[in-house]
Amino acid sequence: MQDNAALDPENRALYAEILRAPAGYDLDAALATTYTLDFETALVVPATLAFHAAENRQETLDTPLALLEGLERLSARIAIFCEAGRIKAVPKGANRLTALLEETVTEVTAPRDGAFHPKLWLLRFTPIGGHGRPRLRLALLSRNLTTDASWDLSLSLDGAATTALREENAPLVQLVRALPGLASGRPTPDRVKDMVIFLADELARAEWDKPEHVRSIRFAVNGLTDDVWRPRIGRTLGIISPFVTDKALVTLTRGIDPAKACLLSRAEELAILQPETLARFDQVAVLDEMAETEDGDEGEEDGPGPVPARGLHAKAFITERYSSTEITIGSGNATAPALISGTNVEVFATLSGYTKDIGTVQDQMSPDQLGRFLREFAPFDHPDTLVEKAAEQRLDAVRRDLATSDPVLRCEEEDEGRIRLFLSSRTEVAVPDGIRLRLWPIVAGIEHGISLRSLYEREHLLARLALKDVTRWIGVNLVDDESGLELTFTLGTELVDLPNARTAEILRALIENRTAFLRYIRLLLADVSDATKALFSAGRDGSLSGAFGTGQDAPILEDMVRALSGDGRQLRDIERLVTRLTDPDTGRSDVIPEEFLHLWQTFQAVISEKTK
Repeated sequence: MQDNAALDPENRALYAEILRAPAGYDLDAALATTYTLDFETALVVPATLAFHAAENRQETLDTPLALLEGLERLSARIAIFCEAGRIKAVPKGANRLTALLEETVTEVTAPRDGAFHPKLWLLRFTPIGGHGRPRLRLALLSRNLTTDASWDLSLSLDGAATTALREENAPLVQLVRALPGLASGRPTPDRVKDMVIFLADELARAEWDKPEHVRSIRFAVNGLTDDVWRPRIGRTLGIISPFVTDKALVTLTRGIDPAKACLLSRAEELAILQPETLARFDQVAVLDEMAETEDGDEGEEDGPGPVPARGLHAKAFITERYSSTEITIGSGNATAPALISGTNVEVFATLSGYTKDIGTVQDQMSPDQLGRFLREFAPFDHPDTLVEKAAEQRLDAVRRDLATSDPVLRCEEEDEGRIRLFLSSRTEVAVPDGIRLRLWPIVAGIEHGISLRSLYEREHLLARLALKDVTRWIGVNLVDDESGLELTFTLGTELVDLPNARTAEILRALIENRTAFLRYIRLLLADVSDATKALFSAGRDGSLSGAFGTGQDAPILEDMVRALSGDGRQLRDIERLVTRLTDPDTGRSDVIPEEFLHLWQTFQAVISEKTK
C-alpha cells in the first residue's frame, strides 16, 4: 500500500500471478471456492500452474496438449468447490477434457438456504529438492472462477505454517473444514476430503506476511452459523459493492453522518433504491462508461487498460476508527443475504493500519486515485422489471430443485464401443406448467438432448455417445414461456458403471497418431520453460508441427537416460501414458511406434532394478 492508495487501480494483479509458485517451489495442493465456474477457466488453471509461461488464456485453450498435461500433472492436487447449478453450460458442446475435472470439481449448497458465494484460494508449495519449509498462499477475491473481466479486488498473502495454532485464522479453518459436508448430491471424493483436512490443519497454524503498513488482519465467514459478521461502524464509511439492498445500506450507515459516507455501485442497482437510502450518502458514484455483467457472468476479454471496461465486481468496506483505517474486502455485497440475515456463505478479510499510512476513505475515492474512473450517479426511472424478476424466480426455483435432486447418470455399453446414458434422480423434480426443460450430455451439445416434464427414479435415455464423450456433466436449459427468459447451466451427476477405458479413449482422441505421441513424450521429458516456449509457440498457429521434432531427429533416448538420474517422475508419467495407450491383451498400440515400445521395455527393466 503506497501513497495512501490501498485501492489504487494501477496496482494490478493477474490471476496467473496469484497461482504462480514462488521461485524454487512446486505446487503441492490447491483449494478454491467460487460461486460460479466455467469449464474453460477450470481447464486453464492446471496448465497455468504446470507451465509458468502460460499467461494467455485463449492461447492455452488453443493448445490441447498443454491442457491435457496440466490436468495430468496437477488435477489430483487441486480441489474446486462451487455452488450447485452455477457451472456455465456450453450448448454447442464442451471440451471433452472436462471429463478429467470430474474428481476436481465438487458442487455444494449453502447450509442456511442462501448462496455459496466465497471466492478463495488456498495453496501449499513445497521446496524443489525437499530442502526448506513449505510455503502457503491465501488469496481472497471478489471475482468468480470465470472469464468475467470486471473491476475486481484481491488480497494475496504469503506465509508458512508454524507450530502453534493462530486464532485469527479460525473462521477460515471453519469454512475449509465445512466444505466436504456441503456437497450436493454426489459426495465429496475421498481424495479431496483428505486434501481439505490436511490444508485446514496447515491453515490453522499459518502465519501471514502482512502487506506494508498493515498492523493486523482479521478474517470472518458468514453463512455457516447463526452468527452474522458485518463491518464495524466508524466515523466514516466507504462502500464499494456491485449489488446493494436498502436494508443492508440502512444498517451499515446507522449513526454515520451522510457527509462522511460514500457509495460506489452499479447504476441499475442504485436506481431501485429508496431515495431515503441514497440520502444517507454524500457521494454516490458509478464506474464511468461501464458495461455491466451479472455477478460472475462471462464477458469478452478486454485490453490492457488500467481498469477493465466490463463494470464493477469489486466489494470493499472502508471505515475510520480512532487513528486507524480498516479496509474489508471479500466476496460479500452490501445486501441482506450477505450481511444482515447471513444466509449466504461469504468470506471477508479486514486489514487495519494507521490512517496516516493507509489513508482515509476520501483518499481512496479521490480524483487522483479511484475517483478518476468514477462519475456521479444520476437518478433515473428504472424500467419495470417485475415480470422479468418473477420469471427469474420461477426458473431459479427449478434450478435449485434440479441441483439438489441427486441426479444419476448410468452407463450401458453397446456394440462398437458406444455408450447409452440413462438419467434419473433420487429426489423427484416436477417441472411447473409454463416452463420447459431440456437436458443434454455436456460434451455432445444441446442437439443431443431430450425434453422432460419430470425427473425421478424412472430412467430416461439421454443419449448414445462414444466413450470419449461421456462425462458426469449434463447441460440444462430452462425456458419461461410467459417471458421468454432462459436459464442455461451445467449440472453434475453421479456417473455409475463407467467403463475403465474412458480416460484412455480421451487420450487417443488427442494423441491421434505416432507423431503426436512423440511430441507429447518430448513435452513430458523437456525442461518446463523450454517445453512451454515450444508448446505455446506452436499453439499460436493451431499446429504442433515441428514443436518438438519427429521421432527421427528428436533426441528422446538422451532425454530418457537423463530422466533416469532424476526423481523418476518423468518416467512414471511416460509409464502412465504408455499403459493407457497400449492394448492390455496384445501389448501393441496404434499410436505408439514399435521402436519406442521396445525402447521402453528396456527402461522398464532398469527402473525395476533401481526400485528393488
